[in-house]
Amino acid sequence: MLLSDAIVDNGLSLMEIPEDLDAAFRRFIPPFGAAGNPVDITGGEPPSTYEATIRLGLEDPRIHALVLGYWHTIVTPPMVFAELTARVVEEFRARGIAKPVVASLAGDTEVEEACAYLFERGVVAYPYTTEKPVAVLGAKYRWARSAGLLT
Repeated sequence: MLLSDAIVDNGLSLMEIPEDLDAAFRRFIPPFGAAGNPVDITGGEPPSTYEATIRLGLEDPRIHALVLGYWHTIVTPPMVFAELTARVVEEFRARGIAKPVVASLAGDTEVEEACAYLFERGVVAYPYTTEKPVAVLGAKYRWARSAGLLT
């Protein structure tokens, strides 16, 4: 919910998830998770769940940007999350799909290294904050709108 609040505070909006997309996300998340928007895969999921949901977000043309919230878990440690995120984003960029992706990582000091890894690979990522990555995304959209690149 903190990321959702930051999105609204930065002049962005959460899309209303269409029924078909909601069903697609639900294939990957546990029954006690939440589809809709925001999608909450919960904290105990394996790397494959993170990867599947990121892929789905990048594949669907109705989704314009991804705001990823990560909380340190034993099942998917910070560098595992960072490496899979960077790999998937790079794969999509190579295919010509270059949506903005920002990430907020919470946890112990391992998230600092994971954020640096992501940042070096073109994914805006900050540790210990929900506001900064979303503020960066908001600034990007404000600039694109003022430049006439978005309606």
